[in-house]
Amino acid sequence: MSMLLALVALSGVLSDHPALVAGVEPFHRYISNDSTLPARDREILILRIAALSRSLPVWNEHMPLARAAGMTNTDIARAGGEPDARGLSGFDGALMRAADELHAQSFVSDATWTALAARYDRRQLMDAVFTVAHYSMWAMTLNSLGVPPGDAASVAMPAAMPRSGTRTHTPLAAPRVPTLEPADWTPAVRAMLDPSGNGRPVANVYRTYAQHPALYAPRQLLSEYIRTGSTLSPRVREMVILRIGFLCQSEYEWTAHARAGRAAGLSNDEVQRIAAGPAAGWSADDAALLQAVDELFANDRVAPATWARLAARFDRKQLLDVLIAAGGYRMVSMSLNTFGVPPEANREPLPALGR
Repeated sequence: MSMLLALVALSGVLSDHPALVAGVEPFHRYISNDSTLPARDREILILRIAALSRSLPVWNEHMPLARAAGMTNTDIARAGGEPDARGLSGFDGALMRAADELHAQSFVSDATWTALAARYDRRQLMDAVFTVAHYSMWAMTLNSLGVPPGDAASVAMPAAMPRSGTRTHTPLAAPRVPTLEPADWTPAVRAMLDPSGNGRPVANVYRTYAQHPALYAPRQLLSEYIRTGSTLSPRVREMVILRIGFLCQSEYEWTAHARAGRAAGLSNDEVQRIAAGPAAGWSADDAALLQAVDELFANDRVAPATWARLAARFDRKQLLDVLIAAGGYRMVSMSLNTFGVPPEANREPLPALGR
């Protein structure tokens, strides 16, 4: 039932953009139904990020799923409780703290990671992060599109869940999820990472995600859609990715996409001004694009006035692709930061916040 409801919601929202459905649906199905997490844990994470994102459609859709997974009304109310879960004990508290930290600073603290690792294996840890990250993207999308909230839930979602904590985090000194070295690749992993068998170098991000092949394949479809299949021009796509990577303070993302942005036509000056934000001398169109990314990060939705400015430039499919690009790379940044994926060679310094 959970998979059916999730797919009905997805296809209904994105039905006029079938290429996007094809890119998003496999990962949405994996996270919603097929991951390694116990169903109850998964629903705690989803309800928590729904509350943090103030997304009634996600909250109301997952209320019956949470109850079917064994959550009581008290459990559900706690998942939508105060935005700082530091005082909550037990494993449920650790799950909610992970969601709080990812939402606030795109990173899971050492203490919370350790608490989760006491019960979870590596693949479950990865799935927990991606559950929050994926539903952050999905909540941002539904919020911005003004999707109706669905049937009212028996436990009301809180009216406001302000972001807790700071936006900054200290990069890890060593990876929590190591990259897979070629000597350790199984034949299946080798076929996944080097399908042509030419021995080409494989980026650290892929060698990290390959620790979890069942997650890797559907996530890769989503990534490839955003990077190569969407309706956005390369320049617009890279502006969105660079801005969300900067806001999430992902050095890996910044290094990779600063290069990609230049290849897409952004000048060195424009790459640096992306860190400075929408008021840094951009055209009205580009300022609106960066403003939309800022609003998604800060408020989990594009404000109506900004949406109207985007709609004067982009058609419906492009508007959807802006949302999925920003949300998809917020997802990637959360995982890169939390797993400690080391940047590639020739890294570029990540500009400081407050530029």
